[in-house]
Amino acid sequence: MKRMWCWRCKQEMPMLDEDEYAEIARLYSEATLAVKEYRRTWGIPLENASIHERFEPVRARYESITGMKESNENAIMHHRISLYGPPCKQCNKPLRTPKAKLCGACMLPVQE
Repeated sequence: MKRMWCWRCKQEMPMLDEDEYAEIARLYSEATLAVKEYRRTWGIPLENASIHERFEPVRARYESITGMKESNENAIMHHRISLYGPPCKQCNKPLRTPKAKLCGACMLPVQE
């Protein structure tokens, strides 16, 4: 886990390394399958599928890894270090992607 600037959240957030993310992704996948199975079994629409409760293990594990409570399991899925590039040489915020050619914060071109 490493605290980094998140472009979506517009603040520093705890970001997951690949091992941590793999665990979170597994829990997320299990929750998604549980929602689908629940809907299939009971024939109910998505809005009645108690999604928030089924994704609780994702949010709980993220909190135990990072110490930060997150209410949105989808936000957790983009808090992955490998989605971002290295820090900008000028402003030190991470580049938006590993292949970025320009810093999204200060517009400094990336030197190759």
